[in-house]
Amino acid sequence: MLYANGEYSLEQFIEDTSRVKSVERLFEVFIAAMANLGFDRVNFSVMRDLDLDASAQGFGLISTYPAVWQDYYADNGLARIDPVVKWAVGSVRPFRWNDIEHQAELTRRQRHFLREAEEGGLCNGIGVPFPGPRTLRGGIALATSVRRSKQMENLDVLAAYCHQFYVVYKRLVPPGLRLSPAAAALTRTEQEVLMRIAHGLSNEVIAHRLGIKAGSVDFHVQNIFRKLKVNNRTAAATKGLMGGYIEV
Repeated sequence: MLYANGEYSLEQFIEDTSRVKSVERLFEVFIAAMANLGFDRVNFSVMRDLDLDASAQGFGLISTYPAVWQDYYADNGLARIDPVVKWAVGSVRPFRWNDIEHQAELTRRQRHFLREAEEGGLCNGIGVPFPGPRTLRGGIALATSVRRSKQMENLDVLAAYCHQFYVVYKRLVPPGLRLSPAAAALTRTEQEVLMRIAHGLSNEVIAHRLGIKAGSVDFHVQNIFRKLKVNNRTAAATKGLMGGYIEV
């Protein structure tokens, strides 16, 4: 993959990925390419792409983030406040995480979240969204494990690598049924439950807050998982926010 001068061109990346025959190999090529460009932290998610089968969608399909950070993020329900996710929903261009602080009104907790991410080994963060006709399909987050590091500075070129990766990914995975977004619409109660899941509340607490039985909450949670095509609470909360099903 590397040239004599240590660079890995977009043209070479396109050629390499065009020959890939499996998703596993595509992931390997992409992770290596990003590392060559200076980014050793990669997170790839597909949250709502109607062109793809449910098996090809999810949060963190690729994640080389530190396991400690991934656990901390999930255990504390940080999807509900993650300013990178919220910014990506309305973006069509790649962006730097630190630019969000200057261009958006963040809460103190959101600013603290960005500091925690750096301390957790996610520095020099970049977001590359994959916008759809109605909302965000998914995206790629890139970062470095150390603050002082040399990485590609041209975001448009970096986005070109990511979009090429996504084109090949969509070619390799099973196609979707191209259902209308309305087919996955949540009921009002399901939206209420999902909003509280995004706040990190347990089923028992949700039941108390809504004045319903815990068994009813369990039923609604399973319906949410089925409609959003996810299998855990973190993915449901993230997809709910990125897909515009809820606002927190």
